[in-house]
Amino acid sequence: MPLLESRLNSFKSQAGDSEINIIRNQVQEQCSKEADSPVGFYSLTVPTGGGKTLSSLLWAMKHAIHNGQKRVIIAIPYTSIIMQTASVLRDIFGDENILEHHCNIDPERIKDETLREKMKLATENWDYPIIVTTNVQLFESLFGNKPSICRKLHNIAGSVIILDEVQTLPTDYLQPIVDSLKTYNKLFHVSVLLTTASQPVLCGLIEGCNPRATFSGIEHIKEIIGSPANFRV
Repeated sequence: MPLLESRLNSFKSQAGDSEINIIRNQVQEQCSKEADSPVGFYSLTVPTGGGKTLSSLLWAMKHAIHNGQKRVIIAIPYTSIIMQTASVLRDIFGDENILEHHCNIDPERIKDETLREKMKLATENWDYPIIVTTNVQLFESLFGNKPSICRKLHNIAGSVIILDEVQTLPTDYLQPIVDSLKTYNKLFHVSVLLTTASQPVLCGLIEGCNPRATFSGIEHIKEIIGSPANFRV
């Protein structure tokens, strides 16, 4: 936590008083203020460029400390953003605290045998403080039945999950995805933070013209930013 706060303070001291920097500071302050909240579902609605990546991590880490949770899992739909995010976080926290897990990471390319075996084991059990991964890896872990996939389930329990760009979740699988997240929240002490510039409707009972298409969403999602519409970047 001190490492992240130090980096954010460094950014503030170097940044000017432009409108976007003022908004970024407001987002960070609100995330810090709202972190001491119970385990549950939360949303962070911030326009692109509003600094939601580090602000959401600030919230997640403080939230995890407050609720005795073990790790933060950041799930992102795009590999390019994952690599960029993991690079930034490694620069702050060091390689030993960040696990980057996606299809382009191949432990067999690592020449050092000890490090290679450590990485292979880590991608199976996610025993790291911060995991940066894809939506596919996360939800395959929740729904998979292979031993190599199921080994990480106990480490997903008791964590804070950040779903970045949540509007990209596949609509065909939205009901089982939401059901699995609700189960992990209720039974396994997991908090979920939904981050995006344009939040999808995932709360409550969502009904359409076709009764077969009724969607049972999350009972309550608390927005961290009180009035997202006030932000203009």
